[in-house]
Amino acid sequence: MEIKQVTVFGGSGFVGRAIVRALAQAGLRVRVACRRVGLAESLKTAGDVGQITVMVANLRMPQSVAAAVAGSQAVINAAGIPFERGRQRYQAVHVEGARATAEAARAAGVRRLVHVSGLGTDNRGAKNRFVQSKIAAEDAIIAGFESATILRPSVVFGPDDAMFNRLAKIAAQAPFVPVVGNGRARVQPVFAGDVGAAALAALHRPDTAKTVFELGGPRVYTYREIAALTLREIGRDKPIVGVPAGLMKIAGFFAEFLPVPPLTHDQVDLLTEDNVVRGGAKTLADLGIQPTAAEAILPTYLDRFRAGGRYNKHAPA
Repeated sequence: MEIKQVTVFGGSGFVGRAIVRALAQAGLRVRVACRRVGLAESLKTAGDVGQITVMVANLRMPQSVAAAVAGSQAVINAAGIPFERGRQRYQAVHVEGARATAEAARAAGVRRLVHVSGLGTDNRGAKNRFVQSKIAAEDAIIAGFESATILRPSVVFGPDDAMFNRLAKIAAQAPFVPVVGNGRARVQPVFAGDVGAAALAALHRPDTAKTVFELGGPRVYTYREIAALTLREIGRDKPIVGVPAGLMKIAGFFAEFLPVPPLTHDQVDLLTEDNVVRGGAKTLADLGIQPTAAEAILPTYLDRFRAGGRYNKHAPA
């Protein structure tokens, strides 16, 4: 069965948008299923007229999930939440949402299912609630759709990312750039476009079924090095200061009362642990993708944080 149409859950999110663009560029019809269609309407311009459609679907409502899957030959689940709010809980969205997606895909006779997870879900002993929910989500996907492909990206970067944009904003406004603890935890940032390409490759390669791919960029950094890289890109000279993880967790706890918390208790935990591809894991290379360096992409969107603005000729090119 040829894949002509793909349903993407979470297509309005940062990673989901990159996946939708990759699918559209490959000529596939894409159905973007999300709770708030207004957030996805702009995606229609990523394809030809009528190629990308948007429909309302809620992972907490299995009937809407089944409706979104109907008629598609492939499904990609890129849905996720960075923090809990109201009825949007890790268990409901990550775990039960994954289960509903897998069961709907199987019932509809879908050919391929790709689930976007994250590095660290191999750690069955993790106490972080966010990570625990991601582990349970993978289990739910496999239980409901045995031939699923799982993608585990490291921190994803690109024009709308959280990590580099947040650091650059802090560096532009604050007297110093904070890192959690000593900042020596390691991370392997992966370009959003490469994650989109990985999802597309997984759909078209039957040999990727029942397989986990860990997606990381070409270089491993410490978080202190990430802060230094950000400062270089925006042409600012600020000290990088380590803040004890305990203090950051307290700040994260109170920040969670804000409508959109800049940092949560769970996120602080993640910033103290390595987030890199394991040795021996299947990677982007196994999907025929050459990972993109952060240094090649960051100048295209961090330049707005330069001293004097985007067009400051004295800032680094």
